[in-house]
Amino acid sequence: MFVDTQREQHCCDDIDNFPLDKFFQKGKNRGERLLIVGESPAENGWRKTGKACYSPEGRLLATGARLNELLEEFGLNVEDCGFTELSKCFLGKNRKKLDECCRKCWPILLKQLLGTEYRLIITLGVVTAKIFGELAGKDLEIGKSAIIELADKTRTVLPIYHPSPINPWGRERNRKIFAKYRVEIGECINN
Repeated sequence: MFVDTQREQHCCDDIDNFPLDKFFQKGKNRGERLLIVGESPAENGWRKTGKACYSPEGRLLATGARLNELLEEFGLNVEDCGFTELSKCFLGKNRKKLDECCRKCWPILLKQLLGTEYRLIITLGVVTAKIFGELAGKDLEIGKSAIIELADKTRTVLPIYHPSPINPWGRERNRKIFAKYRVEIGECINN
């Protein structure tokens, strides 16, 4: 059973019993066409709140605010879009386990995608893009879109830099990525 504590919590050894709605926010309206994929549940994010990008006090986290800056032009925000994590495990500071947990959790992500209308998947961060690409059988590069057959549909994947304020250059680089793919993003979420 997945218990919310301060220590690492791994669900990847029992993926068949993992609830598909855990760490999976479904998109609403046009947000049904855009899925954001993070690395793994953050300690003070939806691991405690059940809601992507929000603190236990109900405040939008800085990462969510930066994502909203990118999504605003398209009339979306993090509450409208789908959101999930590549690894469903809480790793704390033990990043050595990330790759293994992501690989073991991949079938959960594929099940979460089945029957959805997500046409655009935005991956957050270099590590997420690398592992996601390997698991999907496609070389992914930050700032370059790729077409991937995933679950039951053809989807566009756009890896961006992690929008955390810890990444000092991510905000500006992500703005450039969104400007470069403005038309493609619009087509994915509007058609």
